[in-house]
Amino acid sequence: MRRVVSIVIVAASIALLMALTIFWRQPAADAGEAGLFANDCCGTVKLADGEMLLNDQQTVSYSVARDADGPYILPRFDVGIVADQGLDVDGTRSVRKLRLDKLPAPTKLTLYEGSVPYVFTRTNLHFRK
Repeated sequence: MRRVVSIVIVAASIALLMALTIFWRQPAADAGEAGLFANDCCGTVKLADGEMLLNDQQTVSYSVARDADGPYILPRFDVGIVADQGLDVDGTRSVRKLRLDKLPAPTKLTLYEGSVPYVFTRTNLHFRK
């Protein structure tokens, strides 16, 4: 009987730890990327507090990082372009980096669909969260 109780306690502890890890995350640190970016063919991308809002419809969490090519946004799920439809989120594809021209206060966000760059330009210079 003690063995069963011990196993149940360990399993419950692991489940609680996993739930806390998933649901109780800290807000993303502000790297100066917040803003609203627009592209004529694809719509808008709003960046704020680690959340990317696509065309005021879909939200995807993201992180900001930098590599040898400069700063970028790394969404949790792949964000791509669908011809004649605009932006799309696909959880089955490998995640692509969305390139920023600079940090803080980027003026351009570039999404590559294959070798074709889609440039989203900042529509507001004094963005408020």
